[in-house]
Amino acid sequence: INAESGVKQYLCGGCFLKFGCMTAIHHCPHCRKTFEYDPEDYHRKITCGNNKCDKPFGFWMFKVSERREKEIRIEVKAENEKLAKTRAQQRRRGARADKRIGTLTNEERVQEQLFTLRLLDNCPRCGWLLEKGMHKDDARDHLKNCNDQKQIKAYQKSLADRKSKENSRKQAQESQEEMQAFKTWEYNGRQVGQLWMLSENILKRECKKYNLETDDPKHVLISKLGRVIRDRERKMITMGGENHKSTHDITPIHKVDAEDLPANMESMETEDLQCVAASYGLDFDHSSDVKVDLLKKLESARLKGTGLLMILDDQSDKKKRRKRKSSDDDPEYEVIAEGRDSD
Repeated sequence: INAESGVKQYLCGGCFLKFGCMTAIHHCPHCRKTFEYDPEDYHRKITCGNNKCDKPFGFWMFKVSERREKEIRIEVKAENEKLAKTRAQQRRRGARADKRIGTLTNEERVQEQLFTLRLLDNCPRCGWLLEKGMHKDDARDHLKNCNDQKQIKAYQKSLADRKSKENSRKQAQESQEEMQAFKTWEYNGRQVGQLWMLSENILKRECKKYNLETDDPKHVLISKLGRVIRDRERKMITMGGENHKSTHDITPIHKVDAEDLPANMESMETEDLQCVAASYGLDFDHSSDVKVDLLKKLESARLKGTGLLMILDDQSDKKKRRKRKSSDDDPEYEVIAEGRDSD
């Protein structure tokens, strides 16, 4: 288990930034040139793809103890839950920002207003620097006379290049998080109940494997994918019998371990709870069920059958106590005691 398998991210000892297999830079051990790495290459030998290098190479695998493996499962599950919540929050904030800003013209107008209030140091048109000691009037006067098209084009091009690099970095980070979530899901046994932790891109990719529609919301994708996987697993069990090797874990919510469930579901948003409910195949109304309704349905499904089991356990305990008492009692002592009581 290491960064190359895509399960976990690590901290750099020099800059203390996190990295994983998708954000790290990989060098060929033969020609020392960089190459694109995919976690699927971890268990096979590959070549770097450079024209002058065709030597194959593989990747180190380090064995870990069972105790450490269990710890890693818990760590990566907690980390992926945190990442899933963070992605959902960023998505909601981005949607709200799009509604506020609207078109690019409005965004440019906002940038110019920030510049005139001295909240930006550079002119949003040409990049002119507002030096220390200058006032709001200096910024307004510059905007009125900022008409050098050559300088404006050069500055806008530099901004576009900078934005492109930033988007590439964000896409690499998102790919790292998506791959980490997917590899964690695989590492934990492909539990259908944990489909909610996967991103929409990964869910769409998995849906395409089963020829399913991919234009639906996330909770609908999870419902369809989970239904197909459960049906296939049941059919394979029926046809293969004891020799069938399961490819997915379809354990229902009332039988899974507590550590496999989301931690602190009360802190999750309605959209996330819908995805959790869809992962375990629970029925809910997307338009009317609110957060409280979803929590009640999840709790009810989790406790399904536990009340009956507690009653049966209580009855069996009483029977055991009666048998133990009757076997421990002395019959002669009971007769003597009854005689004394009658006297």
